[in-house]
This record gives sequence, C-alpha cells and structure tokens, in this order.
Amino acid sequence: MEPINTVLGSLALKDLGFTLMHEHLLLSDWNLRMADPQFFDQEQAMQMIEEVIADAKAHGVKTLVDVTPINYGRDVLLMQAIAKRTGMQIIAATGVLGCEDVWLRDMPEELLVKLFVRELSEGCQGSDIKCGVIKCGTTELGFTPNTIKVLRAAGKAQRLTGAPIITHCRPANTRQGLFQLDLFEEQGADLSKVVIGHFRKGDPLDYAFNVMQRGAYIAVDQMNFNAHQLAHNLKVIKTICQHGWAKRLILSHDAVICFNSARFAEYDHKSYVNYAPDSLSYLIREVIPLLREEGLTEAELHQIFIENPKHIFESSGI
Repeated sequence: MEPINTVLGSLALKDLGFTLMHEHLLLSDWNLRMADPQFFDQEQAMQMIEEVIADAKAHGVKTLVDVTPINYGRDVLLMQAIAKRTGMQIIAATGVLGCEDVWLRDMPEELLVKLFVRELSEGCQGSDIKCGVIKCGTTELGFTPNTIKVLRAAGKAQRLTGAPIITHCRPANTRQGLFQLDLFEEQGADLSKVVIGHFRKGDPLDYAFNVMQRGAYIAVDQMNFNAHQLAHNLKVIKTICQHGWAKRLILSHDAVICFNSARFAEYDHKSYVNYAPDSLSYLIREVIPLLREEGLTEAELHQIFIENPKHIFESSGI
C-alpha cells in the first residue's frame, strides 16, 4: 500500500482521517506576483489562512486537499508553511484548468504529461514537495482543444502514477463529467480514482448515478457557508444514500480562504464572498447535523468523509 504525498512528505493511508477533498487556501496569479512585488502580502495571507485552518482542525478536519491548479496561483511553499504552523495534513494538486494561454496551446501533449508526472513523483515549484492529486476539468468554454489536451494528459498521468483526478464541471446540466470520463478512460485511467466535481442544482440525478455506475465518484463539493442551494443539496445527498451510493459520494466546501485578486494594500481580501473565518468547519458544524436529520446514518457519514477518501488515494504513490 503506497503512501500519500502531502506538502510535508509521505502520509500513511490509515492516517488520512476526516478529509475535505476540494478546497483552496489561496487563489492568485503568478504573473501579477512577479510583475508587482506588492501584489501579494505573504504574511497577511498566511494569517488569514492559518486562522481558518486552525478552526477546521479544532472541529475535526484532519486532511485537506487543495485543488488549486498550476495556472490559478498554486503555491506549494505557502501550503507547506501553513501545514507546519497548523499541523493540518495538506495535499497539493498538479494540473491545469480553463487555460487558453499560448504556452498550453503550443506545448505538446506528451510534455504536459511529463510535467504532471514530474510534479507527482519528483516535486514542484523548485522544491521536493510532491503533489498528490491531478486537477483538471471543463469550464463554461466547454471542450476546447486546450481543455481536451489537458484532460487527455491528466488521464495518461493518472495511469502512470495512480494519483487521483479531481475535476471541475461547469456549467450545470451539461453532463460534462461523463464526457470527461470518456477521455480519461480512452487514456487508460482508473475511473475508481476519479472524482467528478461540482454536481449542483440543474444537474439531473441520473447524471450522478451514471457517473457512479461507471466506478467514479460524484462530488457535491460546493457546500460552503454561502449555502449554495443547501436545501436542494441535502435532498440530493439523501437520495443518493438511499439508493446505496454513499460509497461513491464526496462532500466538500470549495471554499477559498484567500483570493488574491488585487494588491493587499488596496483591497480587503476578507470581503471576498467565499471567505469566512470558519468556512472549513461549516460541513461539520452545520451540514452534518442536518444530514443526520435527513436520516443519514453514522456509517454513511463515516463512509463519505473517511472511507471514500481512503479508497480514492489507495495505491496512489509511484
């Protein structure tokens, strides 16, 4: 049984614990950080993030998967510093999302695969910090040539490394996750290591069941404190569990602790709509009690938050 890559090194599968599979510590832009030294204030960002992580840890969250892709300002050195300060087990992502840049258009697919594999097996950002998951997906732009290239590369990298794939799917009611699975499967990926993300209001239940029947996981992963369609999501989760599919369900917040969209001195980053000092404990504090009221059993909750992440990460090392 292979260990899991975290920003502090290898983690035994048995130590994964209560896991949030789709969160973001920091969203930023490396071009702006390089062009304007005052764009990013690391200490202020660290203070914001540390507060939220400490609250999540105090409420029982043991592992957090930061699915920020390369082109959304992923910073594994910051993640490592936060992990050291808080004791939170943090897993970083390789991958690209919604990118129509020239560099991606011109990069051969085989070199993109090498990039993902290198970040999973050797390290990234000039460090020996290894990523533990692959992030990719489709945006409102749909299946552009760049997006298809990334999805194919993600599937190949999954086959080569065993690392899980976690996806982004927009817009609703387009069943994009099924087409993502087609591309992954064509590249030889193990669909039992794929999490199809952002199932939401507007997506029919048969779409979720089709994803799960193919062996992948469906994620109701935007359960943050803004309560996106909370009543609808509670009903969907209950129905999925009533049909016996708790074993293929992932719940998370998709919270963004620090959205570095402007200079820190010119913008209050705590005013961002998806920020709250206790945003990563919302599922434990508010949603899980409501799921119990809906009839979910302790066994089902344990399956969703502890067993399912373990199965997804099982044999993920290379």
